[in-house]
Amino acid sequence: MLLEERLLIEQIDIFLELQEIDNTIDILVNKTKNMPLKMNRINKEILEMKKQLNIKNENYKSLQVKMKRVELDLREKVNKIEKHQGDLFGGKVSDIKELKQLQKAIAKYKEEKDTIEDNLLVIMEESENSQNILSDFKKELQEKEEIFKKNKTEVNSKIKDLDQEIISLKDRRKNIIQKINDHRFLKQYEMLRKDKGGNVILLVNISICPGCYLDLPSDVVYHLKKDKSMVICPNCSRILIWRE
Repeated sequence: MLLEERLLIEQIDIFLELQEIDNTIDILVNKTKNMPLKMNRINKEILEMKKQLNIKNENYKSLQVKMKRVELDLREKVNKIEKHQGDLFGGKVSDIKELKQLQKAIAKYKEEKDTIEDNLLVIMEESENSQNILSDFKKELQEKEEIFKKNKTEVNSKIKDLDQEIISLKDRRKNIIQKINDHRFLKQYEMLRKDKGGNVILLVNISICPGCYLDLPSDVVYHLKKDKSMVICPNCSRILIWRE
C-alpha cells in the first residue's frame, strides 16, 4: 500500500471516529435533557395533588362547621323541650288549654329534634368519610413526595456522571480534530452535522447513497472505488466512503 493511500485511509478512520464520538455526545446530551422532564412531570402531579388536597381539606372543614351548627340546633331543641316539660310537670300551669299548648309544642320540638338528629347522623357519616379520604390522600401525597425526592437525588447523580462523560468525550474530540489535515471535509462535516444531525459520513458499497437513497453518478462511484477517498454526494451533500 502506498504511503499516500495509507495516510488517506488513516484520515478516513479519524473522521469515522470523530463521527462516533459526536453521535455518543448527542445521545448523552439528550439523556441529560430528558431526565429532568420526568421529574418535572412528577412535580406537576404533586402540585396538582396539593390542590386536590386543599379542596378535600376545605370540604372536611365545611362539614365540621356544618356539624357544629346542627349540634347547636339540636341543643336548642333539647333545651326547649326540657323547659316546656318543666313547665308542664312543674305545677305552675293548671289551665287545660295552656297544658295542651305545652304538650303540642313539646311534640313539635321532639319531631324537629328527631329530624335534626337524623340529619346530624348523615353529616357525621359524611365527615368521617371525608376524614378518611383526606387521610389516605395525605399518605399518597407523602409517598409521591418521597419518590420525587429519591428520584431527584438519583437523577442529579446520573446527570453529573453524564456531564463528566461528555467532558471526557469532548476532550477526545479535540485531540481527534488535531489529527485531521483535510479541513475542507472537516468544514463540510461540521456543517452537515449542524444541518442534518446523525451520521453524515456514510459507508457505501453500491451505487446508491444510503443517506438520500438516490443513484450516484458513475464518476462519483468511480472515484469512490478508485481513489479510496471521501466524496461528497451530489444529491444530499453527505460524505461518502467506499467500503467493500
